[in-house]
Amino acid sequence: MAGDNDRQASTGEAARRTRKGKMPQQVQIDEEATDGNETEYFDNEDEGGSESDDDDDRYDYRTLAKILETVPKLTSRNYYSWSTLIKANLRVVPHATRHLEGTYDRNHPKWNRTFDNALVGVLRSTLDTEGEYNVLYLLLDISKNHLTCHQAWKKIERSLTSKAARTSRRIALLAKLNETKMFHADARKLIKEIRETVATVHQVSFDALATALTTHQSAIESVPGQKVDPRQASARIAGGNEEQAEDTESDTGSIKTKPKRIRCWVCKRYGHGASKCDASVAIPENSPLTKTN
Repeated sequence: MAGDNDRQASTGEAARRTRKGKMPQQVQIDEEATDGNETEYFDNEDEGGSESDDDDDRYDYRTLAKILETVPKLTSRNYYSWSTLIKANLRVVPHATRHLEGTYDRNHPKWNRTFDNALVGVLRSTLDTEGEYNVLYLLLDISKNHLTCHQAWKKIERSLTSKAARTSRRIALLAKLNETKMFHADARKLIKEIRETVATVHQVSFDALATALTTHQSAIESVPGQKVDPRQASARIAGGNEEQAEDTESDTGSIKTKPKRIRCWVCKRYGHGASKCDASVAIPENSPLTKTN
C-alpha cells in the first residue's frame, strides 16, 4: 500500500510538472502569433466552418451597402475605376473577395448563399440606370438570370470590356471630336469677323463718324417725306400690313365703291361747285344758278 501511494504521488507530481512546463510554452506561442501583422481570419477559415458562417451573417445587405456607398455609379465609361474601388472596399469583408473571384462557388463547402445574394444585391445597387451612359441592360440581365456574385461580376466585365464595347466608345469619341472641330471652325470664323469689324471701327475717328451721322440726319430732315420718327416705326409697319391686306381683299373679294368727289362744271376742277368757282365765265340767264329763293 505504501508503495502504491508513493507511485501515485510521484505520477501526480510528474503530471503537474509537465503541465507547468507546457503552459508557458503555449502562452509563448500565442504571444508570437499575436505579435504578427497578418490578419487571423483567413487562417481560421481552414479550421472550421462555424466562424466563417458567423462572419458572413454579420455582413448583410445593409452593412455591405454602407461599405460601398463611396463607390461611384457604374456607367459604360468608368468600368476600370469602378471595379478597382469595389475590390478595394470589399477587402475588409471576410470571404467577399473569394465569392467575387469565384474561389467559393456553389460546390464549395464554405459557399454561403445568403451572403452571396447580399453581394449580388450590392453590386446591382452600384449600377447607373438613369444617366446618359447608364447600364440598365446589365441590371435587367443580372436580375433575370439569378446569377451568383462571381457570374454577375464576370458578366459586367465581359459586357464593358469586349471588343464591340471598345469600338462603340471609339465611334462615340470620333463623333464628339468632329463636333468639336465644327465648333472651333465656326468660332474661328466668328472671331475673324469680329476682328475685321473692330479694325474698321478703329480706323474711323470719332469726328468723322459724328460728321457722317450729322450729314445723313440733315439730308433726311431736308426732305419732309423722308423724316423718320422711331416711335412711329412700328405703327407704319402695322399700317402697311393692314393696307396690303385690304388691297388683297379688294382684288379677291367684292368690289368696293369709293365716295365721289365734287367737280365744278365751269373750270372742270374737283373740290368745289360752280357757285363757288372764281373763274370768269358768263352764266346764261336761264341757268338755275341765277334763281334765288
